[in-house]
Amino acid sequence: MKNRTRGVLWSALVFPGSGQIVLHHWKRGAVFAVLSIAVVVAMVFTLIRGIWTGMESTALQGGEITLSSMGTVVVSSLKIIRAHFLFPMALLWLASVIDAWYTGKKTYLEN
Repeated sequence: MKNRTRGVLWSALVFPGSGQIVLHHWKRGAVFAVLSIAVVVAMVFTLIRGIWTGMESTALQGGEITLSSMGTVVVSSLKIIRAHFLFPMALLWLASVIDAWYTGKKTYLEN
C-alpha cells in the first residue's frame, strides 16, 4: 500500500491528523489533532452546560426532574451541538484527509 493511501486512510478512519503523523509530518498532524480535540472539548462542554442549565431551570420552576424531562433537555442540547459544531468538525476532518493526500503525494514525488 502506498504511503499516501495509508495516510489518507488513517486521517479518514482514525482521527484527523493521524495520517500526517503516519507520513512523518509531525507538526501538521499535531495541528489537526489539537484543533479536533478542541472542537470535541467544546462539544462536550456545550452538552454538559446545556444539560445542567436545563435541569436547573426545571428544578427552579418547581418541576420534577424525570427521565422524560432529562431526555428532552439532552435532545435540545444535542440540537445545539449539531447546529454549531458538526459542520466545522466535518470540514476539519475533510481538510485533514485532503492534506494527507497531498502530503503523501508530495512525499512520493520527492522520493
